[in-house]
Amino acid sequence: MNKEKINILFVLPTFDTGGSEKLVFDIIKNIDKSMFNPILCVFFSGKYEDSYLKLGHPFYVINKDKIISKISVVKFLNQIIRQHKIQVVNSHHTLPLIQGLLSFKLFNKVRWIHTEHTRLDLDPHVTPKILIIVKFCLRFVDYALGISQGVCDYFEKEMGLPRRKIVKILNGVDVEIFRRAKSKELRIKMRAELGIAQDEIVIGLFANFRKQKNHECLIKAAQLLKDKLNHFRVVFAGNGPALKESKELVNILGLNDKFIFLEPRLDIPQLMNMIDIYCLPSHFEGLPFSLLEAMAAEKIVVASDVIGNNEIAINLQNAILVKPNSPDDLRDKIVLLINDRGLGERLTANAAKNVEAFSFNLMIKKYEDLFSERGV
Repeated sequence: MNKEKINILFVLPTFDTGGSEKLVFDIIKNIDKSMFNPILCVFFSGKYEDSYLKLGHPFYVINKDKIISKISVVKFLNQIIRQHKIQVVNSHHTLPLIQGLLSFKLFNKVRWIHTEHTRLDLDPHVTPKILIIVKFCLRFVDYALGISQGVCDYFEKEMGLPRRKIVKILNGVDVEIFRRAKSKELRIKMRAELGIAQDEIVIGLFANFRKQKNHECLIKAAQLLKDKLNHFRVVFAGNGPALKESKELVNILGLNDKFIFLEPRLDIPQLMNMIDIYCLPSHFEGLPFSLLEAMAAEKIVVASDVIGNNEIAINLQNAILVKPNSPDDLRDKIVLLINDRGLGERLTANAAKNVEAFSFNLMIKKYEDLFSERGV
């Protein structure tokens, strides 16, 4: 006899090209449809909407035409839960956690799995008051899911959750997609389209413009790099609140000829194929997809030595770690890599092996087990 499918609701704050949005999109796209009926609800839509709609699954935007009241949010979520007979909810980030509490556990009794993607105490936007509210709300979830060991430790040590409620599922990357994107012809073509010479060193950073990602550090490092090397370009891809500020800094420093600003992109494998070095100078991370993707693409990785990055990047083994928020150290390490081609080749070879441990298929399997209770 066929087992009845599980109706699962995913809830996100936004649907732009960030790591959590990519994760949810990948889960919904690849989860076993003979076992699950996925439904997605976001507070604000974004770049991923068009791609998601092609999958043919239900999609809801809470603040579609205007920002609605908290009471209206509760009613909106209640309607979705009852209309689709939701059995499992997987919320991501603090907004769905806080505003979903009443709908998920008071007015309905769904199994609630909440996911955090970084330590909340490192995020300057999360105030002490919000932390208190989050700690209260987490008491009502069935499972708190961390995408890194650092996040899981935070759940236990700072949020006071018992270990039995904490689940770790590491982010995974589909290595084959990046291997298939390796093409000299496509590399030449994409560089030509962007006005980049074939012999230029290209440094990439593909992340939304938020203070956390610290684009400013790479911009300042590029100014210092000009004294050592002239034949390089930096490519950013993303959007966000710090975009205007980053463009202004590039202009003030006279670096307009060195930087290319692209809109949020979904063709990350092709962009990775075009660059030489991937740089992530973040102030903090959870378990960044972009580092895994760069390693899968066999690109040299340079990252700040901070929580999240250093769970993936091991200095002088599969990447180069630099002092946090240090343009000088970042510049020095980029120069080192350009001058020592052998070092870069060793790092990328090791990274290509190490990234196999972050299996995309295993990640999806673990989510299926959790959602169906087979893995708990």
